[in-house]
Amino acid sequence: MYVPVKLFVDEDGKVTPQEIKAGYDGEWLTVEKVTDSRRRASLNAGGVGIRYSCIVNINETQRNIYLFDEEGKWFIFDGNQ
Repeated sequence: MYVPVKLFVDEDGKVTPQEIKAGYDGEWLTVEKVTDSRRRASLNAGGVGIRYSCIVNINETQRNIYLFDEEGKWFIFDGNQ
């Protein structure tokens, strides 16, 4: 399932995710930190794109997630599963 993402794009074109609209309640999650970004395949979804390793707070608990950008379409893989 693709999700809306709010981004910051700097003057050099570097993209940094800021917020992710996730869950069925439509809550916006703040990306506390992007710890890594690199071109990767998503073995679950079968696509290739940029994988962002992110830290978000969910119910006052820090979670590590992978946020994938496939040509402007974004989806989440929860690294804690």
